[in-house]
Amino acid sequence: MSEGYILNALQTPGVLRPVYESVCRGNGTRLTVRHDTGLDRDAVQQATDGLRYVRLLGQEDGEYYAADIPWEIESDALEFRMAVLHNLAQECTPGDWGKQAVVLLNYQYLLEKDIQYFKNDDSVLYDSINEWHRNEKNYIPMSQQGEIDLNKNKFVNWTRIIAYLGLVHKASGREHTVYPDPDIVETSIQLAIEERGSNGRIEIEKYLDWLRKNLFPITRTSSGELPASLSRILYNLVRDGTISLVEYGDAGAVSLARTPRRDGIDAEANTIEVMSE
Repeated sequence: MSEGYILNALQTPGVLRPVYESVCRGNGTRLTVRHDTGLDRDAVQQATDGLRYVRLLGQEDGEYYAADIPWEIESDALEFRMAVLHNLAQECTPGDWGKQAVVLLNYQYLLEKDIQYFKNDDSVLYDSINEWHRNEKNYIPMSQQGEIDLNKNKFVNWTRIIAYLGLVHKASGREHTVYPDPDIVETSIQLAIEERGSNGRIEIEKYLDWLRKNLFPITRTSSGELPASLSRILYNLVRDGTISLVEYGDAGAVSLARTPRRDGIDAEANTIEVMSE
């Protein structure tokens, strides 16, 4: 049986975490989860399907079990969202796309095309993403009925999911802005330094590679800059005294897109340095 498609299965992503936590408490069936959480039948079905598609829920002998979360983070809510992003990132191997890669591939399109604002019913946008999936990424999700295309309902569901995960943010109505939650960026820098950096520093290129492998696909622009959406968050973290962007070692410089000069950002910055408290 073909695996389902998360943009069909999940309309209310806010139910994912309470159902995951209920299974962690030992509730192994939809019925016991319903009794434990007070959620209705549809919400529990959405959540169990969604959690299976993001590899946080398995099933054995008719009972659900919870998969491990990859990192221990002070905020439980942030820890859970980053776990979902981590597992979705594992779907994004070029040439061997997982079916649920759609979640992060759509986001990659927005970053690569420098789209910082969109409406979740923009048919021109989701049709363009469809073509990009097929023509540039060779990503063609399938169902028993054939190829799966984005449409208004799927794109609305995608926007709800990606907003829940903290990579876009509702402005008003159907309008959304595109930038990662600053808490995700700050925490990801700390995790990347622990895994691939040293002495409170990590080269920017190594950080981008860590992001691609662990949270979401991101590349530099054609002019070699960081995408504006991420640049703005890094700039604000420098402004707030959380990090500095410094020249350290002999790695190539990486600049921020559409941000002014300021103290804490070296002209030839190639490294992120966490400021000691």
